[in-house]
Amino acid sequence: MPDSITLLFVYNLDSGVLESLHDYSTGRSTGKTACPLSAITHSPVGMKKEWKRFIKDLGITSRCLDRDQFSREFGSRSIAYPAVLVKRGTELSVLISADAVRQCQELGDLITLLKERLGTS
Repeated sequence: MPDSITLLFVYNLDSGVLESLHDYSTGRSTGKTACPLSAITHSPVGMKKEWKRFIKDLGITSRCLDRDQFSREFGSRSIAYPAVLVKRGTELSVLISADAVRQCQELGDLITLLKERLGTS
């Protein structure tokens, strides 16, 4: 993919520590989380090192946004969260849908899927 793109990782959470902690604790106790993307890329103390390293090594500008941050910046869109989007100029397209994110059971699954979709595997 060309360098002129930005990957947007949009979480199915509103911004704030309490929201993230609530989702994490609910997911741990019930096995269900509002944001499977957050569940596999983050621990209770922040972004997993393996994920952070992978994103850095991609060499593609990347941003992580909570759904309220995304809506403020890009307006209302008919996108199911969580999702991985590609931004080219002012255009947005879905690279990995919410359904595809939900199919990922662990971080390695997401990394493999992202590499496939980007054509870097």
